[in-house]
Amino acid sequence: MSVVRKITDLIPNQKIDACVQIPESVKLADPNFNVQGKIDILIGAEYFYDIIKPGKLNAKNASLTLQDSVFGYILRRSISSSDKLNSNYCGLICGSEELNSNLRKFWEIEEIGNELSESKENAICEEHYARTHRRDKTGKYTVTMPFKEHWSCLGNSRDIALNRLASLWTRLSRDQEYLKLYRDFLKEYEDLGHMTEIRESVKSDVTYYMPHHGIYRPQKSTTKLRTVFNASTLTTSGKSLNSIQYNGGVIQDDLFTLLVRFRKHIFAFTADIRQMYRRINIDESQRKLQRILGKRML
Repeated sequence: MSVVRKITDLIPNQKIDACVQIPESVKLADPNFNVQGKIDILIGAEYFYDIIKPGKLNAKNASLTLQDSVFGYILRRSISSSDKLNSNYCGLICGSEELNSNLRKFWEIEEIGNELSESKENAICEEHYARTHRRDKTGKYTVTMPFKEHWSCLGNSRDIALNRLASLWTRLSRDQEYLKLYRDFLKEYEDLGHMTEIRESVKSDVTYYMPHHGIYRPQKSTTKLRTVFNASTLTTSGKSLNSIQYNGGVIQDDLFTLLVRFRKHIFAFTADIRQMYRRINIDESQRKLQRILGKRML
């Protein structure tokens, strides 16, 4: 049950002729039915049939019907659409949620920029970065990957990468535009110094070859091709490069937080994040774990 200051306006909102002949044996639920008054209680429609009782009478000198109810007889009649009313109507919706729930949701929306919850792996990754990272003469960062197992546990990955390359080449050869975009991507990758060609004669004790493929969307007006390097591909030992590393978690804020924080200040800086991860070098001792295979004809 809800208690409110006012349920609705005075009822009835239309003048009713009080000269209605009502039998003396009839007890009205509201003897002053023709006088406007306040509503004391509003009962839900689901109780309608619990209130109405069998028994109906027609008034002799008026277009009114008397209907029996648990409160006594009530009067009802239809209202013509041509009847003019001088009342304004307002709808009210009352929610029944608990105050604590509403307050909790409010603070969840208002709270911006929560600190990343520190898990055990997060702490290990942060400690590893602080201990091993360095910067070269140009200011570029060099890092090592945070392994929880030594990479010697990796099996053969070259054969899998070679099979994936053959499948990729089959798809590229069917679409010259797709082939051109892929060729341009790999050439740019090499021209920028983000990858270096090695000869097969260069042997390493343990290596990891990442299969790669393109997500080609010719209908896009900007980025038609996005190339993916899959470091989660399992080797013959059942392990991948990603599976033997600690997971540092997602450090980026969610989009909603970014948008709200963007509006907090008068001025804001924006920057192009294209190729941002390539601005960080991997230590030379671990670069053998990030190899890819390619065709010179690409």
